[in-house]
Amino acid sequence: MEKTARLKVTDAFGVQKILPLLKPVFTIGRKVDNDLQVMSNGASRHHGSIIYENGVYLLVDTGSKRGTFINGERVERTELHHLDRISLGGVDDYQIQFIASDAPVELFSSAATGPQVASAEPRLSATAKEQLKNLARYVEVNQAFKFSLTPNDVLRLIVDAAVELAAAERGLILLINQEGKLTFKVARDNKRNNVPRKDFALSTSIVKQVVRKQQTAVLKVGDEPSDTAHSVMFLGLRTAICVPLIRFQMQDKMDATSDGRRELIGVLYLDSRAVTGKLSQTSLKLLESLAFEASKAFENVRLMHESQEKQKLEREFQTAREVQVALMPVNSVKSERFDLVAHSIPCRYVAGDFYDLMRLPDGRVALTLADVSGKGISAALLAAVAQGVIEAQFSAGHSPAEVAGTLNRVIVNRSDANRFLTMFCAVVDSDGGLAWVNAGHNPSILARRDGQTEELATKSLVVGAFDFAEYHVSHTRLGPGDVVFSFSDGVTEAVNSSGELFGDERLLELVRTSVSLTAEKIKDRVLKELLAFTSGLPQGDDVTVVALKMK
Repeated sequence: MEKTARLKVTDAFGVQKILPLLKPVFTIGRKVDNDLQVMSNGASRHHGSIIYENGVYLLVDTGSKRGTFINGERVERTELHHLDRISLGGVDDYQIQFIASDAPVELFSSAATGPQVASAEPRLSATAKEQLKNLARYVEVNQAFKFSLTPNDVLRLIVDAAVELAAAERGLILLINQEGKLTFKVARDNKRNNVPRKDFALSTSIVKQVVRKQQTAVLKVGDEPSDTAHSVMFLGLRTAICVPLIRFQMQDKMDATSDGRRELIGVLYLDSRAVTGKLSQTSLKLLESLAFEASKAFENVRLMHESQEKQKLEREFQTAREVQVALMPVNSVKSERFDLVAHSIPCRYVAGDFYDLMRLPDGRVALTLADVSGKGISAALLAAVAQGVIEAQFSAGHSPAEVAGTLNRVIVNRSDANRFLTMFCAVVDSDGGLAWVNAGHNPSILARRDGQTEELATKSLVVGAFDFAEYHVSHTRLGPGDVVFSFSDGVTEAVNSSGELFGDERLLELVRTSVSLTAEKIKDRVLKELLAFTSGLPQGDDVTVVALKMK
């Protein structure tokens, strides 16, 4: 570039700095990776840029929400001239002024119209002005935490501010992972460039000391000899600073005088090879305060992103639930001789239980109720596969035993060894003939009109666990008014607030005394009693019922 212009920036605290426009594209915005980071409500993450093109500087708005202004007028792309005032989003908490490359040197101290540290209090010493600048930087970073920042943005923001406060050359953050080990997160130099981990040799002795004592350590060449000081000198460093990052957690039982539990989450490390002045107590306190605020910011960002991930997962589960509901078969079948109804309530977004009610080409009706081992998405996927196999087999005219055998082979060959399902499947004809297979499932209840009850159970194995499993059909005859009630173990294993199970006997008596009702009302009565028993307490298993009532 033939010439170099500058920006004169005065922040809300009156701290002033001059930034040379050395890059062909100089970015401005709220994100930490911008060449000029502006922590203002009016600034967007990537607000705009200054481009050097054909010998002139152009200010370009890069799609900001609230606009970019020059001398009070909104612009999209325009040439910059000497002493132009740049405003982001129409907010003037930052005063940014363009200084042309050919401007006289004396104008650098008078071009800005806002307050300056030097003129705010003429009697301030250089040390006092430096402390005021550091305090302003600390407040600015604290204000930045209120913006929606990514975890990486927070890390870089903290390191940049710490490097500036300590007048260090480099900074590094190490955070403790789930295994309890310190892991590299981000390293930056005093020019706000990222430093690769392989290029960052640090004093592990001072880090270990801070982790052990959970206290800030500051070492300078010339301090009293120690192992830690020797490691600093060995690396060619003149200064090393390490500050613990502490999180305070609330405890279960606390009163007005209790303190939160201290938990070390990482360290902030700074060093320099150049000789620097002594770190003042004010700067050290600001550095420790910055580390404390950083710890809170890390926790807030972590909780925010956990919440966002949870919401995303919930949306995905909701979509999966909607898909599963859309694939659900009809929930009732009515004929001249019987009524058949079903209902399923997942304990999570998607269910591992499933049912199917099918009219077969020969006029018979097939019913299936199954419970896949496990919960959630994996169980729901296996349930979907099983439903497809069952429907194809019944549609081809196969018996319940043949359906169970084919499904067993499919699951054994195509799923993990710990995936299986229990199943009750049956076919009922218009004359009341019932053929069924119970593959390790809860015995269905057969309640006769005269008050007698039977359990429809066989000794068949669960489906999908063993390739040698065989299934055999059992038969019975249903008369007018008889009821067959099938259910998953989520019904009998439902618990109330006292830990009491709903139980088989309670369900058997409930069905026996409901034989005079329609299939729909029997189903509704069981679910109503179950809800009353649990008092709405969340349950750990899906609830699925199928009721068949002969006319």
